[in-house]
Amino acid sequence: MPCVIYCHGNSSCRLEALDYVHLLLGANITLLCFDFPGCGLSGGEYISLGWFERDDLSCLVDHVRNKRHASTVGLWGRSMGSVTCLLHGDRDPGIAGMVLDSPFANLRQLVNELAKKHVNVPGFLLNAAIWAIKKSIKSKAGFDIEKLSPIDHVDKCFIPALFATGL
Repeated sequence: MPCVIYCHGNSSCRLEALDYVHLLLGANITLLCFDFPGCGLSGGEYISLGWFERDDLSCLVDHVRNKRHASTVGLWGRSMGSVTCLLHGDRDPGIAGMVLDSPFANLRQLVNELAKKHVNVPGFLLNAAIWAIKKSIKSKAGFDIEKLSPIDHVDKCFIPALFATGL
């Protein structure tokens, strides 16, 4: 049977997938849900909003394929999970399809949009704050937030995808 790997959003856990169990099992599709590092029952100190989580997803996809637990593999992600799917998708053209619920296009763009909407901070102060945060994240978590840009992976990915968002 096909298998969908569900990737939860930031500050969430595998239980988020419970809403989809009846839908998928009713269609004879198995569901694999898990906790990203630093979420739910999983260990880990940092969440990278998809940057390192894409490697965890790659391990799960390989496991499902190598153990022959599924005829095909699909991905379903929400928020950070959908970003993770996008970051993985261009590396694995064998994915049957993806459901991408509310991914952000670029982290820097998202921060700027949220700052404009919710706080009235001058641009130079926002840029200084982002620079300090970027430096801290690079030092502590080992990745550059400026490279967290799922939109840069879209043109390299040929997996059928359904993008969804809600307001």
